[in-house]
Order: sequence, then structure tokens, then C-alpha cells
Amino acid sequence: MSKSASLSNNPLFRRGERIYDESGRDIIELAEKKSYMVSTVAEILGMTVREFEGALERSVGIRPKELFRNHRAVMARRMIQERQDLHEISNKLGFRHYSHFATEIKKYYGIPPLQLQAMIRDRCDAANQGLAGDK
Repeated sequence: MSKSASLSNNPLFRRGERIYDESGRDIIELAEKKSYMVSTVAEILGMTVREFEGALERSVGIRPKELFRNHRAVMARRMIQERQDLHEISNKLGFRHYSHFATEIKKYYGIPPLQLQAMIRDRCDAANQGLAGDK
């Protein structure tokens, strides 16, 4: 089968919230292991960056960079809810600099990480106080 023929069938597919390639590799897991580098994930999948972008856009409607950005923002929120340190979260999610992490979080949630952390803690504390009052 020629390369162009194999690309006409989408090599990526969605199963639930996850996206896989033809051999069953989880795209998000690859991204997590490779610091969310689109070019590195594409190379592992045996695609050029453009092929990867096109395949992902056909299968889920967004480009890899946007998918990875969204995933990291959701993971950051979960880690904040678990009361992890913001700088540790930044490192775990593959950001080279805290300022890049802060910029991405602000773009996604509309507030910087410290404010997001405070908001989440306030909600958790209020929920916990409500539960304590029910006893």
C-alpha cells in the first residue's frame, strides 16, 4: 500500500476520551512521556508533523497542540485539587518554565494559577464545611 493510500484512511481513532493510533498506542500517553512535543509524538507515530495534525484533526476536530494544551490544563486542575505545589505541577506537565505554565493556565481558565488554586481551595473548604455541618 502506498503512503498516500494509507493516509487516506485515518490512522488515528477515538475511543471514549482517548485517541489511539492503528497499533493501539494512546496519543495522550505518548504526549505525557514526551513532554507534549508534537514533533516527537509525530515521529514516534511514523508521521510528519503535518500528517499528524491532519490525522488528529480528521479524527477529533482539533490539532495536536490544542489537544495537548487542553489535556495539560485539565490535569493541572486535578493536581491543584489534590493540593500539589504549582511549581511541581508545572514540571510534571512538561513545562520548561513556570511562566509558560502560568500563561497557559490563564489562557485556558481566564485566571492565573494562584487564583485558580485559591478558588479551588475555597470551594473545597466550603464543601467540607457543609459536610461537617450535616453530621
